[in-house]
Amino acid sequence: MSNIVRISVKAEEGKPKKRNVYVQSASDVKRLLNNTINELRNGEIDSKSANSIGYLANILLKVFETEEVIQKVKELEEKFTLITDHSRP
Repeated sequence: MSNIVRISVKAEEGKPKKRNVYVQSASDVKRLLNNTINELRNGEIDSKSANSIGYLANILLKVFETEEVIQKVKELEEKFTLITDHSRP
């Protein structure tokens, strides 16, 4: 995937701005959610922000799943085309 998904965090007064998060795979989502859970438990972010991150992470997982299904369908279509082309007299 060539596009990078960026989830930026708005800096509050007196707090340094957090770095951007680059989420390109399900494992990146897993890491993001692990970090978010720890930040929530440590009081570094509020529950509303954690909930928003979880919601957006769920959307990203659905996008990754959809992309994977589309890729598999394309591969099957290519195989089917090869098989049907070779079976014609």
